[in-house]
Amino acid sequence: VSRWCFGKMTLDELCNHAAQIGYKGIDLLEPKDWPVVRKHGLACPLGSLGGPVTIEKGLNRVENHGPILDALAKGIDLAAEAQVPNLVCFSGNRAGMGDGEGLANCVAGLKRITPLAEKLGVTVCMELLNSKVDHKDYMCDRTPWGAELVRQVGSPRFKLLYDIYHMQIMEGDVI
Repeated sequence: VSRWCFGKMTLDELCNHAAQIGYKGIDLLEPKDWPVVRKHGLACPLGSLGGPVTIEKGLNRVENHGPILDALAKGIDLAAEAQVPNLVCFSGNRAGMGDGEGLANCVAGLKRITPLAEKLGVTVCMELLNSKVDHKDYMCDRTPWGAELVRQVGSPRFKLLYDIYHMQIMEGDVI
């Protein structure tokens, strides 16, 4: 279950309901929320960091690397300590940038952070999102671009978060 879908409930309420119906975890929670899910016997399979780690301003721009990589480094440390196995990150919007340049910039940034992720056993996951409806201009919006990113980063601790909803919009009948 993703937290953002249930914004009208407190996290404690959501955890109670999720546990009662057999869910094992709640995704996209920030570090301050990780102890809450554990208190309810649940996990946070995919953590979110907030702050400089945003959908619109991502790793495709070198000028964003400093704050994003700092946040990811801190997040990886926290995630390892809290047994949160995965953290989400984003490419950012194109804003006129070509896909090749954005890919190269993402690779450069991710290669700087994946050694820490490998050392601490946390996987960094870039989410594929649609750029047609929900996230206009988002760069990591097609499977081939994301797969090439994974190939070039070349780390077992960097993966794609393949969101079927978003890829259905971008690529058609994915099922």
